[in-house]
Amino acid sequence: MRPMFTTEEARGRGLTMAALRWGERHGRWRRIERGVYGDGPHDPTLLDTAVARVIGSGGVASGRLAGVLHELDGVTLDGTDVTVTPGRSASRGRVRRRQLPAERVVSIGGIACTDGLQTLIDLAASVDDITWEQALESALRKRLTSIDALERVLPELSRSRTPGASRMRRVLARRSPGAPPTESLLETLMVQLARTVPGLGESVRQLRVCAADGRFVARVDLAWPDIGLFVELDGEHHKGQPVYDANRETAVVATTGWLCGRFTWTEVTRTPRSTARRLAALVDQARRRPMVAS
Repeated sequence: MRPMFTTEEARGRGLTMAALRWGERHGRWRRIERGVYGDGPHDPTLLDTAVARVIGSGGVASGRLAGVLHELDGVTLDGTDVTVTPGRSASRGRVRRRQLPAERVVSIGGIACTDGLQTLIDLAASVDDITWEQALESALRKRLTSIDALERVLPELSRSRTPGASRMRRVLARRSPGAPPTESLLETLMVQLARTVPGLGESVRQLRVCAADGRFVARVDLAWPDIGLFVELDGEHHKGQPVYDANRETAVVATTGWLCGRFTWTEVTRTPRSTARRLAALVDQARRRPMVAS
């Protein structure tokens, strides 16, 4: 994130307004918002402008902006979302006046920002179910919050009719109790895609496969043990990864007798309908095969 400073901070370092104007003319910094400068001569990005507005307002980044700062999956910048205390000016971007508890505010790169829990609560009011689940899984993966924390605040959010509370409850209800977070956006997308296959239940995530003697064989990305099917997902390969993945797949099939489906990032993200049809065909094939005792 681009380093920024305010006029007051510049004055505290002994810079006059004339020196600030000189520095801007010579490309040392760039005025982004009234009273806020960013290092370097290049034009401000949308993120630069949003962050500068938060700094200028003395507020806290929230909503989509907080989601972007936390690098949550699926969240894109859409203007400036900022929270200010009651009585503060609301002239910059989308401003919400409220008193946030101190424990709901963190610092990201020196910018005051809502914590993971509050960010998810706010996002639930402005994104759809698919996007909120992607943000949720990445927040859990980053340990920014927990399912327990979300479930603790849900009753009060519902009583106060907080926008997005019903979305939170609906998405959380889809997760199997105790399910770990997905390990990547690709895994989240595949979980969501698998739900479009009629009659296919929720997958078991990161299933440990062990031999009859208890020896660990491998861990698979997603599995449906009741029908004898597992799915492996291929992201960006590192050197030797394809060989390792093939050996692991062979070991799992030899141990369990299950069918394996392998899907790539391109298949899941660019051709989801045909990928869903492929998965449905695998499900049908798995259901027609006699189960092998593992």
